[in-house]
Amino acid sequence: MKKITTTVLLTLSILCIIPVLNAGVNPVETVTMEVETIYEVYDATTKKWSEAKLDRNPVANGGDENFWNIVNSQMMYPDRAQRAKLEGDVILTMTISEKGQLVELKVKQEVGGGCEEEAFNAIQVASTNRFIPAMLDGKPVKVRYDVSINFSMQ
Repeated sequence: MKKITTTVLLTLSILCIIPVLNAGVNPVETVTMEVETIYEVYDATTKKWSEAKLDRNPVANGGDENFWNIVNSQMMYPDRAQRAKLEGDVILTMTISEKGQLVELKVKQEVGGGCEEEAFNAIQVASTNRFIPAMLDGKPVKVRYDVSINFSMQ
């Protein structure tokens, strides 16, 4: 059966446990794995991004598990990608504002066959609930990080 596996790779400096969810017609199966997490924080005075260890990482309203369940429910393996037997990771860079809004979403790595659009749209839908912003030195900060969504035919 063909599935989409959603893996969050928050590529930055803190170790955390992240759910890996399977999308498609099958029920969601949850697996946890350790991933090194590095967030980039925007400094408005220098107008530059730099890696930082946060006081609090951004968290989706309703919880990260709920966020990934929404992403999971929105995604289908595109027919074009299935026919072409395309598999791999779509990597998106998410930017969350100091107010907890998804302010930018960019495709960093493509798979093709419509997989990028599927991942992009699912993240946008799930992000309408906003996030609890990241905190650094007791203040909310704008952060960006990568999210990886794996498309795999099984």
